[in-house]
Amino acid sequence: MARSPAATIAPRRRLTAGSPVADAVEAWLFNLGAAKPSPATLAAYRRDLQGVASRLATLEGIGEYQDIVLPDLEKTALRAAFASWASDHAAASVRRAHSAWSSFFDFLVAEAVMEGNPMAAIPKPKTPSTLPRSIRARDAVARLIKTAAQPDPTARDPWPARDLAVIATFCVTGVREAEASGLNIGSLDGDRGARRVEVKGKGGKARPIPIDPALETVFEEYLRERRRRFPKEEIDRPNVALFVDVRGQRLTVHQIRYLVEKLYVRAGIRAQVPAGALVHALRHTFATEALEAGADVVELQELLGHASLETTRRYLSATAQGLRQVIQAHPSQAALRDSLRAGG
Repeated sequence: MARSPAATIAPRRRLTAGSPVADAVEAWLFNLGAAKPSPATLAAYRRDLQGVASRLATLEGIGEYQDIVLPDLEKTALRAAFASWASDHAAASVRRAHSAWSSFFDFLVAEAVMEGNPMAAIPKPKTPSTLPRSIRARDAVARLIKTAAQPDPTARDPWPARDLAVIATFCVTGVREAEASGLNIGSLDGDRGARRVEVKGKGGKARPIPIDPALETVFEEYLRERRRRFPKEEIDRPNVALFVDVRGQRLTVHQIRYLVEKLYVRAGIRAQVPAGALVHALRHTFATEALEAGADVVELQELLGHASLETTRRYLSATAQGLRQVIQAHPSQAALRDSLRAGG
């Protein structure tokens, strides 16, 4: 007799004010499952909590991680444990650990096993105010699109319709490279003229991005060519990859990076692409140009799939800096500076 699915589900961990911290951590991680975090994210959270808690156990003479109970998580002990753990971890890791512990305590308060969250009293490194790194060439998008539409003379099997579809998607939607790799045929939804692409972002969160008729036309030409290349492919199935390589296999993130970098070189703008940004520079460029074209920061947050509005606000600073540079380079500014020098 087959067992019902419910028979395989373990009972929920029930916490008390004196529960072991290890049990509370596992209960919190289980609770996070409703938000569908990636396994890598859960593993990082577990390491962060175990790492700081282990320092606390050592500093307080309690023993090991498994020996700590919730009453041991006292504010002074936590502050010392975080200071010890931060001494040999990067600032970004400390910020992530601080966030994980804060979420953990919020969970314990909601479970009525702790009265408050002590993390406000624990210092954390400030988030660096780095500006988004967009491509410095003002005509970058036009040059990339023009280049992609031409066959790559160095490719063994050039496919300009595919290359154009990929680069145009980045330039006019601002998707991440992993999001582009994960797109399927079924991600394209809606009637012609009101089409949108359903993107799965971080944590599996979906967001629709409208696409205009120009990108629709690019997709249609690419898919027509793809049918000619792979006549036996069942291209109308929703779970079939949208972007594929010359063998018909889903384009990986690595392949996308290679394709985009080659286009930068062919378009003559590789030197204008910020180091370390590569594909992500297209996302930054999309966001900066959207603000310059009149989009507001809330609209941009929705398009980019940012969880925090503060992340999106960085583009306002980038845009203001770019406009300031335009003003400084204007001929009238040069005339004003010459006048001031002459007057001095």
